Amino acid sequence: MTDEEVARFLQANPTFFQQYPALFTQLLLPDPHHGNAISLTERQAMLLRERVKALEARLAELLRIGRDNDALASNLVQWTKALLAEPDRTRIAQLAIEELKRIFAVPLAEIRIWSAPPSVGDTQAARLACGLRAPVCGSDIDLALIAGLADSWADARSVALIPLRGPTPSEAFGLIVLGSSDPSRFDSAMGTALLTRIGELASAALGPNPNAAPQAPTAAG
Repeated sequence: MTDEEVARFLQANPTFFQQYPALFTQLLLPDPHHGNAISLTERQAMLLRERVKALEARLAELLRIGRDNDALASNLVQWTKALLAEPDRTRIAQLAIEELKRIFAVPLAEIRIWSAPPSVGDTQAARLACGLRAPVCGSDIDLALIAGLADSWADARSVALIPLRGPTPSEAFGLIVLGSSDPSRFDSAMGTALLTRIGELASAALGPNPNAAPQAPTAAG
């Protein structure tokens, strides 16, 4: 009888060990950790302990992810409240960047807002932003496309780009740029759900106001 046939027999006869309970202690199996012979009961207990340990590790990981998500949600609420509390609309762009740096501990952050059509200096950034369907992150983003970034951005090793969009989704009126000297801070494989929410909220706060007089393009950072 082959091993497969024994396995199929035991699967087809789940009451076998109830009929022969002594086999639980008579059958000896090799200990996978120490090489000693142990009973079938001990082997089952070992498997259960390993399974419990794996489940505990998974639960601890889920709890950590939950705490991290709660912290990010709390930070997003703080940032939104800061924007809502600012009565001076002309201050919102600069405030948005200041609070992103403070609340989310982002070393580098700047924002570009341009007119329609964009000026010559903003043409490349506007084309880049309009081509983004969602925020992007990575270490190979060409910052030369965004004119006027400060010298401190020379140390950026990872970058996130967040387009700002008005009522017409195909057209972007601005761009938030986040950067860090840490290559893993804005890794290309990271999720962008939080960045998407930041973009949506910033778009609502900074988007064109049909009741206001036209404003000149701004840059904040």
